[in-house]
Amino acid sequence: MSTSGQPQFRYTQTPSKVLHLRNLPWECTEEELIELCEPFGKIVNTKCNVGNNRNQAFVEFVEQNQAIQMVSYYASSSEPAQVRGKTVYIQYSNRHEIVNNKSPGDNPGNVLLVTIEGVEAGDVSIDVIHLVFSAFGYVHKIATFEKAAGFQALIQFTDADTASSARNALDGRSIPRYLLPEHVGSCNLRISYSAHTDLNIKFQSHRSSG
Repeated sequence: MSTSGQPQFRYTQTPSKVLHLRNLPWECTEEELIELCEPFGKIVNTKCNVGNNRNQAFVEFVEQNQAIQMVSYYASSSEPAQVRGKTVYIQYSNRHEIVNNKSPGDNPGNVLLVTIEGVEAGDVSIDVIHLVFSAFGYVHKIATFEKAAGFQALIQFTDADTASSARNALDGRSIPRYLLPEHVGSCNLRISYSAHTDLNIKFQSHRSSG
C-alpha cells in the first residue's frame, strides 16, 4: 500500500519547535508521544487528544533544530512515524509554544489535586487512593479534605514526570468498581496540578512513619 502519492509534509511551512502530529491512535498518551519524539531531543510540553476525533497532538521541543531534525528524518525515511502501528503525519505547528499551561492547574508539578466526583468523604479510603495512584510511582504523601467542589485529595509524587503520567492516565477516568463501596454509582477523577511541592502532613496510611 503505497502512500507516496500523498505528500506527508508541507515544505512551505515555517519551522517551529512545536510539531503538529495527526492521525494518532485513539486516546494516545503523552508517554507514547514522548517515546516517538524523544530520540530527536528533549520534550518540554505536549498537548494530546486535540481535534474533533482526538487524534491530533502538539509536541514542543526545547530547541527548534530538534523539531527540524525530526521532520527531516521522517521526510526522508522510507519508514513512516508510527504509534501503535498507525502512520502518524508530522508537520510544523503554526504556534511557537504550547500555551495550554497558563493556568496554575496545568503547570506540571509533583503534587496532584484530585477531585473525586460522586462520592462522600468516607466512600473512598486513603488506601484505595494510594493503591490507584501508586501504580505510577512512589507516592510520598496523601491528604484528603472536603471542599465545596467535592471530596478532594492532594497526592505527592517524587517528581513532575511521575505526577504527569498519573494525571494523563487517570484524568476523567473512574476508580475501579471493585475498590468502591456498593452504594457508590460511579466516581470520576478530575485531576490538575497543585501549586504545592511538599505536603506538610504525614502519610495517613499503613506506610505512615507515625
